[in-house]
Amino acid sequence: MNQNKENEYIVDVQSYFTNKCITSARSTSLHEDNTMKFSRNKNLFEQKQQENEKELKKKWSDIAKDWQRYKRDVKVFQLAEFGIPISARKQIWPLIVGNKLQITKELYNILQIQSKTFKMDSRKPLGRMSSFNHIKQDLGRTFKNESLQKIFHPGGPLSENLQTILEVFCLYRPDIGYVQGMTYVGSILLTYFDDYQAFLIFSSLITHPQLISIFMLDEQNLQIIFQQFEKLIKLNIPQVYKLFKQYNINCTNYLLDWILTLYAKPLNPDIVGRIWDRMLFNGTHILWKCGIAILKILAPKFKDQEKTLQSLKNPDIKDDDLLQEMKSVNYPFEIQEVLGNIEL
Repeated sequence: MNQNKENEYIVDVQSYFTNKCITSARSTSLHEDNTMKFSRNKNLFEQKQQENEKELKKKWSDIAKDWQRYKRDVKVFQLAEFGIPISARKQIWPLIVGNKLQITKELYNILQIQSKTFKMDSRKPLGRMSSFNHIKQDLGRTFKNESLQKIFHPGGPLSENLQTILEVFCLYRPDIGYVQGMTYVGSILLTYFDDYQAFLIFSSLITHPQLISIFMLDEQNLQIIFQQFEKLIKLNIPQVYKLFKQYNINCTNYLLDWILTLYAKPLNPDIVGRIWDRMLFNGTHILWKCGIAILKILAPKFKDQEKTLQSLKNPDIKDDDLLQEMKSVNYPFEIQEVLGNIEL
């Protein structure tokens, strides 16, 4: 290659790489601009979200301060559909539930002291008091959720608190006693309240007219519940109804576990809080709508009996999907009337 040609070649190569660098710099600059815009938008979104949460907390705080005025306000019920902020639940849930059972702090303390020295006389079993002895051992094998395990398994920071309210309830209502699902209900409440307040709400839930027969495992009423729930499945998701018949799956395979824990076993605590918000405001029919909504979401995973049972045992569901699906559940009056009138 002669000198002139060589010089031209070098100039061309330099020009090529110069243009490449300029293009790359522009591309980098554009990428940086986009990154900055995304970062700004993200910050604005987070800021807006924080402002909304702050405003929501203030609204619920105002509602709590003037509860007698707001407790039957339709707008408050609608607001609860979006979920009560965690900090506000500590004020709102006790106001909704109240203390209709008239459990005084003194009564709770008396029962708590008795629970520490209580010994079951196997020769004279009273009611379902024998279940008292199962509580401590159940705490070590109940929770599958890792976060709940750390808190409530033996040695955890709230393990003794949970054991106490379960044992106290056993003494308070020996006719009901203890069933394993109660540990989940108690655990949710103890994440918000002290022992006494948790016990008040716990007792109110367990003895609720439409729930007490579930926790007493009353066969006759459970059979009515299962029959009505199957009607809801057939009405809302007929394909699932057919599959369950084909796979020989009935409500005892999944629904009993769900309702004995008020969904605190199959679902994560955040979703459970949102469901309970609605249940406390609107009534126990929310439990049946929730069950149907779960089945609707899980339906595509029902490929065979084994996969179906596994999905029912460990449903992987997002909060918003479940809450949105609950809105569309067809819940006819005749079923509502039957389930709403179940009492011992």
